[in-house]
Amino acid sequence: MTLPRVVVVGARGTIAGVSESRVAFDAYRSGALPVTELVGSLRPEVDGIADVATAESGAAHRTLRGLYELSRLVDARLADADAAVVTCGTNELAEAAYWLDLTVRSPKPVVVTGAMRPWTVIGSDGPPNLYNAIVLAASGRTADFGTVVLLNDTILAARDTVKTDTTRLHAFQSPEFGRLGTVDAARIRLHRAPARIQHRGGPRWATPFDLARVDAGRLPRVEIVPGYTAAGAEALTAVAAAGVHGIVLAGTPSRAQKAAAVELLRGDTVFVAAGNGGSGAVHPAAWDTVIGAGDLHPHKARLLLVLSLARTTDRGRIAGWFAEYGTPQFPSS
Repeated sequence: MTLPRVVVVGARGTIAGVSESRVAFDAYRSGALPVTELVGSLRPEVDGIADVATAESGAAHRTLRGLYELSRLVDARLADADAAVVTCGTNELAEAAYWLDLTVRSPKPVVVTGAMRPWTVIGSDGPPNLYNAIVLAASGRTADFGTVVLLNDTILAARDTVKTDTTRLHAFQSPEFGRLGTVDAARIRLHRAPARIQHRGGPRWATPFDLARVDAGRLPRVEIVPGYTAAGAEALTAVAAAGVHGIVLAGTPSRAQKAAAVELLRGDTVFVAAGNGGSGAVHPAAWDTVIGAGDLHPHKARLLLVLSLARTTDRGRIAGWFAEYGTPQFPSS
């Protein structure tokens, strides 16, 4: 029997951490172990599941350039592999997964995982998370889902994943929509699928954000400015003066922020309004030139705006992409 070929791409993080002792849950060197060692410690168990290869990503994944290089590496390895698993740090995991979801061109399964505890402590969640991610990727069950996240036995859609705890193992959730499914002792249960599954096999499945057409050194700069009671306009005007191409307004802007934004909208800066409450949606109908992020998290709205501005500065076209790819839905009939 020919086993599915799964490539595990290592992008460092806590999952590859080496602790000062077996009980030093918070004292460790992040990203110290190569991905070959992580996978090697799971043999022979994974050898009966998949033909597993590894690749190390040397990029700085908390930068846009690093995310760009990670996505290009995953796509390149998927030319030969049947599925990919990406291990990365949990601080950037939700954003990295969504970036991959928007930019990887292959419909083959991509599973992102990580760990809240370093690999070398007792009770580390790293080994079971990586093992389950390989199981899920090898199954092919999430083909055409885009990128999914697998931690703590739970499968989440990349778009919906948020980190809700800085310590506990159940740190990643999808508060508004719930999980896609679970992996329990190699038993995969799927309960729902991302809306893009309806376009499988067709031209609308892939997003317009093909990084082969984007210069990594010229990714547009987009910043997030939080809105809160009696917030001054200084942060907003300073960010705009720094030469950014787009601004995501996170939460309800104050009166001063809104007045400043109205002035800035007369220029070239593209504004997106996003909520920061964890649920609900933002539809700024009163500002016809501000793009609504719907229920998209501000950090992810920023990534979508970066990729959109890399293709066009037309606000109408970007608004259309936010509607189609930022808040995808199944048709009503």
